[in-house]
Amino acid sequence: MKKSVFILFFACIFFSSCNKDSIKYKGPDVINIALQERYEIDANSKEPITYSSDNNLIVDIIGEGTILGKNIGKANVTLSSASDELTIPVVVNLYEEPTLDFYCRPSDIEKIYGEPKRKNDSIYIYGSGDDWYSFAVWEMDFFFQNNKYIEADLFIKKDLDTRVDEFLKEKYFFQGYLTDTVNGNKRYEIYFNEENAEDATVMIGKIKDAGPYNDVCVFYTPYV
Repeated sequence: MKKSVFILFFACIFFSSCNKDSIKYKGPDVINIALQERYEIDANSKEPITYSSDNNLIVDIIGEGTILGKNIGKANVTLSSASDELTIPVVVNLYEEPTLDFYCRPSDIEKIYGEPKRKNDSIYIYGSGDDWYSFAVWEMDFFFQNNKYIEADLFIKKDLDTRVDEFLKEKYFFQGYLTDTVNGNKRYEIYFNEENAEDATVMIGKIKDAGPYNDVCVFYTPYV
């Protein structure tokens, strides 16, 4: 019995000693960032950490623990020390989609996105004009009805139109076209979050030549 206890005690000491310099990472299993977004990896070790990417064209290391989403795609970032190694998958998307927690209150939107640039009872505006919200999205608007969130509109640079198509077709199911006869006969591309309309809960629409710069508008709204 004493021998078993001693072996167990020795094993615990040895295991602790071997792992005392392990890399401690505090973050998601998969890091999702937007195109041209900078992201700081939260990791530490008693030993110096070296960062590397297996595809610098997608994810580049631009500082100690800071990565940049250079192009849309996937890459692996590896953290290495003298006694440990950790690999984290990174996905670079065209843009960060708005929350799909429809019917939440304006205060909930502020908790997620902070103070908007402009707001009133029915709309919150982030970005706008020369104050770009992100690399792809120059304005993001949230609309409310009876103090509940019912729609989000994203205005995206028109030169990214092809990328928008790729982004939507990869994530959602194309349903066809809808013509808005009230607002200048604009044609919308319509997507659902489920292949069968009966199962869908979110409708996504894409409009060309929208806003003051004739850019692309993508809107998200509940499908009920």
